[in-house]
Amino acid sequence: MARPAFPDFMRGGTFKLAAAILTLLLASSTGVYLLESRTVVPGFFEALWWSVVTMTTVGYGDIVPATTEGKVLGLMVMAGGIGLVSTLTGNMASLLVERKAKKRKGLLEVKQIGHVVILGWNSSVPGLVRGLCENGLVDGGGLVLVTDLSEERREEVAFQLGLGERLSFVSGKIAQENVVHKSRPDNASLVYILRQDDMTPHESDQQSIYAALTVRGMAPKVPIYAEAAQPENRVHLLRAGVTELIDRGEISSGVLALLGAAPPAWNLLQAMLGLRGRPGITLRALTEEDKAGTWAELVGRQRKEDGSLPLALCQTARSLALEDILDAGSALDQFILELFQSHGRETRLGSKEASVLVNPPDAQALAAYDGVLLLRPGCSVPSAGGVQ
Repeated sequence: MARPAFPDFMRGGTFKLAAAILTLLLASSTGVYLLESRTVVPGFFEALWWSVVTMTTVGYGDIVPATTEGKVLGLMVMAGGIGLVSTLTGNMASLLVERKAKKRKGLLEVKQIGHVVILGWNSSVPGLVRGLCENGLVDGGGLVLVTDLSEERREEVAFQLGLGERLSFVSGKIAQENVVHKSRPDNASLVYILRQDDMTPHESDQQSIYAALTVRGMAPKVPIYAEAAQPENRVHLLRAGVTELIDRGEISSGVLALLGAAPPAWNLLQAMLGLRGRPGITLRALTEEDKAGTWAELVGRQRKEDGSLPLALCQTARSLALEDILDAGSALDQFILELFQSHGRETRLGSKEASVLVNPPDAQALAAYDGVLLLRPGCSVPSAGGVQ
């Protein structure tokens, strides 16, 4: 005959201890109520109160057994309760210590909401985290770093980043679905997939593609920003669901070329990107009042409000679904959409890249845009020698 199945938590020692304590409480409460109901225990609640006070050795002394049988019961409760309660306390402390150790080792699934996930590790992570902190992006849900670094190296990284409890690790390869799942990208606000310096460019991009496909399957709407190690893999990363793609070599080449034409431009870029302090560029959503006006009106109003300088209009990246391109008034289009939905087919078509219009003409209408990039007031620009 098969044994009855019990949930895993019911097989643990802590559950058995809690059950034994509860049994002792009920038995002792019932016993003292029956033995002392005519003397010092007027009701069952008072009997339960006496049992808890006696078992935990608090000993208020407000209820004291008057009969010999009641006193014998009290001796039994004290003797059994001390051992059970102390053992339960020790087990709970061990569980907390074990959980903290597993969190430090990156073995637990994170519970945060609105956090930032970084998949992979390279030398740019400290600078990226500093920028995220400067922009307040980790203040709400914290930061989750998914990496296969050793435990000792993770301890060094945690100390270097200085985020305290806001930093969580998930240990493992970023291309493994069960590892990525522990970082809960479906609850994240942003996901970064970084080029891994300890791999060849081809291997790093392969890992990034697998990671992007995994994240996009779990979180269809979360923005994914990634690095490409090889230019030929850019298209594959974008097809895997990456929202925006950064190529370090392309950026370096562009900056070096700009230095030849306008040397001070690099100092300006450092200030705007926050490489030597707080980032100078911020993004503000356009209000309905803004969208009803022109660029010249927006610039004048913004300068008066807080002194920041509007630089560009933008339409932020967003997910593109079948519903966005079908005509709601067309019977044929509605039939196509219902056909997809009835068969459980995914209606997401990909993502529409962000568009930016830099320094538009004064008469530019704003209705087609949803944000404006601003240069905050008093943004310091480092000199060529690094002295501000």
